[in-house]
Amino acid sequence: MGKKYDIPLLKDHHTHTSIYASLINCIDLSAVRDKKKALLWMKKSREEITVIIGWNSSFYYFEDEELDCLPPVIICNISFHDFLINRPARERFFDSHKEIISHIGDGDWVERNLSAILKFVANIKPCNDDQVRSFFDGYLLKNGIWYAEDMLLADREIVNIFQRIGYSERTRFWADIETFDSLDSEAKKYVHGIKIFIDGALGAKTAALKEHFSTGERGILIYSDKKLSNTLMQLSKLKKPVAIHAVGDLATDQLIKILSDIQKTESCIPQIRIEHVQFISKESAETAKSLGIVLSMQPNFNNDSIQYADRLSAKYCKCNNPFRMLIDEVGYVPGEDLIFGSDGMPHGAQYALEQSLFPRYADQALTLEEFIAGYCMPDQKNGYIEIEIDEAEKNIKTEIASN
Repeated sequence: MGKKYDIPLLKDHHTHTSIYASLINCIDLSAVRDKKKALLWMKKSREEITVIIGWNSSFYYFEDEELDCLPPVIICNISFHDFLINRPARERFFDSHKEIISHIGDGDWVERNLSAILKFVANIKPCNDDQVRSFFDGYLLKNGIWYAEDMLLADREIVNIFQRIGYSERTRFWADIETFDSLDSEAKKYVHGIKIFIDGALGAKTAALKEHFSTGERGILIYSDKKLSNTLMQLSKLKKPVAIHAVGDLATDQLIKILSDIQKTESCIPQIRIEHVQFISKESAETAKSLGIVLSMQPNFNNDSIQYADRLSAKYCKCNNPFRMLIDEVGYVPGEDLIFGSDGMPHGAQYALEQSLFPRYADQALTLEEFIAGYCMPDQKNGYIEIEIDEAEKNIKTEIASN
């Protein structure tokens, strides 16, 4: 018998509510390790355009000839940084989205235009009121999540939906600069901050690491130092927080050095959150701490040390998500300048707790108290999660109790 606790529902600081809501009924391959089964599911689809999520390239790749004989299909890598579009789908969208269709196989172009691609995918079947309700109450809540931030607002209509159904307090919107500029003045008030990407992802082998992936690929730095500095200076004029996607240590070092340089010459820099920051040195973490930078990280990404051992060196597998260094040596405080989310990979309490309390490497571990401080709502008024922790078996059971 394990120890039992009641903890508040989760406050997911990083996911993509509008995108996931729009894709809620799509085929999900995240648990499908048999390529034949995946292809059979696609073949049986009766959708006019079949959008697939959850494809993990650690399990299998698709050949062009395997996909081109299917009806129009768009496949999203589990990281949402890599996409496959078969010939029928390319023909369908070539006239309306020529640039995306022409460059979707170019990893560098994809990373530099990721926001546009994600919005293209989400708008194939735009979400509506019922889908948002279903996503929050039929999916997130059943997985122990009450609040979930939308890290890439698709358009003005998403704001309208959340206002219409009364769910505005259950999310917070971040937008890329192009979307933000397109909004009317009233809608801009509902955008908490600006989101930018400065590197790619492990799933697409585009995260900017200081060394090559063990499979030979080199990650992608999206900005030169000068362009990133200029971009951050321009964003500071908006007087809104900035969330910056940076997975690799090369990207993180670049960002922190530039922010440090900016602070030396400018009286004010934007409030910065670094998203993911899976690989960071103690030196960079100390500088980030001194600059008041918040780290927004994913405990479930501890499993990347196992899932992506096919492309990460043993050194990188071990230094992924160094929570103990950040907390014990640098002084980051969960719930204050260290916050947690899922990025939807996957959503939910049970997996995040398993990865936090029983990770592959000791430096990835969080205590239950740290998990609650960085990942949970401040109280149990909307519900709670009953958890049972079996230390001997390294097993966790969860039961969601909503009020």
